[in-house]
Amino acid sequence: MSVSQERFTATIPVAVLQERISRVRAAMTAEDLDALIVFGSPRMLGSRTKTAGYVQYLAGYAAKPTPSTVVLTASGHAAVLAFGVHEHREFSARSAWFGEVVQTGEQRLHPEAAAGILADAGIGHGARIGVIGIDELTHAAHRALSERFRDFRIVAAETVLDRLRLSRAPEEIEMLRISARISDAMIEAAFAESTRAGASGPSVMAQIEHTGRLLGADPANCWLSIGEAPATTYFEFMELPSQITDRDRVQLGTTTAYEGYFGQCLRMGVRGRPSAQLAGYAELLIQIQEAALEVMRPGAPLHRVIDVIEEQYAKHAPFTRETDPFRFQSCHGLGLTYVEPGMARDLNPLRDRSLDESGVLIEKGMVIEVHPNFTVPGLGCIVAGDMALVTEDGAEWITESPRGIREL
Repeated sequence: MSVSQERFTATIPVAVLQERISRVRAAMTAEDLDALIVFGSPRMLGSRTKTAGYVQYLAGYAAKPTPSTVVLTASGHAAVLAFGVHEHREFSARSAWFGEVVQTGEQRLHPEAAAGILADAGIGHGARIGVIGIDELTHAAHRALSERFRDFRIVAAETVLDRLRLSRAPEEIEMLRISARISDAMIEAAFAESTRAGASGPSVMAQIEHTGRLLGADPANCWLSIGEAPATTYFEFMELPSQITDRDRVQLGTTTAYEGYFGQCLRMGVRGRPSAQLAGYAELLIQIQEAALEVMRPGAPLHRVIDVIEEQYAKHAPFTRETDPFRFQSCHGLGLTYVEPGMARDLNPLRDRSLDESGVLIEKGMVIEVHPNFTVPGLGCIVAGDMALVTEDGAEWITESPRGIREL
């Protein structure tokens, strides 16, 4: 498979972002919110934070190394609170359309600055304020919020944006497609390096991450497992072998984000010819993916996707979910967060099923990462993973790296 090495430069037009803010304000009015305050963790935390995605959703950008805060009023005021001079410069370049950009310093100072912005907008004590990101606040920032806003009516407001984020403009879908293409290129770089004499685990990982960053992904990370029967996934050079042998299997999962939109692809390759058992299980993983894809139709219950995967596990996996030595989540929504929060409950196999009747329905534009995985005695952990985009009458894979076991 040939993938262009030209860096992607697409962004979401300001007009699309402005229309998004109009919809957010309409939702705020419907929820009787005078203002919305979003505390975001550093974007560099990647899949380890969900709050950076809320900042990016509103401001069109999120700071990489430091926390940032967005203040939005229902009446028309908006501001971004940035940590330092570099973040102020970056937000001024990317988010000036949104509102004022204020260099505020450490996160513990953001509640006081947010209160000042609300006061300038005529919003004072007793106002109903939606707050997002309380769970990821530092202790000092949480204490400052509690003290400064004790006379306001504070309500958790994640769900206000979660639902809006599930309906995507075509420009957002293009960002997800680009993230998929970058993931494909990272897979190809991994397998190309794996065939080189003298290649090592660290050299493969370096090529994967180099390729993603070169094409414009941020982050461009991966896990990587190398061995005859990989038992788990590894993230650090120190855990990887110094040389790939002719008996090794190379399997990996990419984690990319382009303009904040996450992508992922999981593949297995093997030096030489795979065993009949491994080839059979690789084909089974594809069958499980296809079963999940088949139920992705607009209007269908979202939870049906994970239910179908679990049904296939029950038929074919040697271990139960509880006894499997290493099984991670088998599917999740992708968007401005690695696990899109508005889809998380419905795609959880351990969810409270009594809530299914009022659960999320699948709609056009959703992207679901389907990566069935389980342990097989003698083979270790086996994996496959692709991004599925819901269309008008079904769904399609948008990662295009050849599926199945790859002979290296």
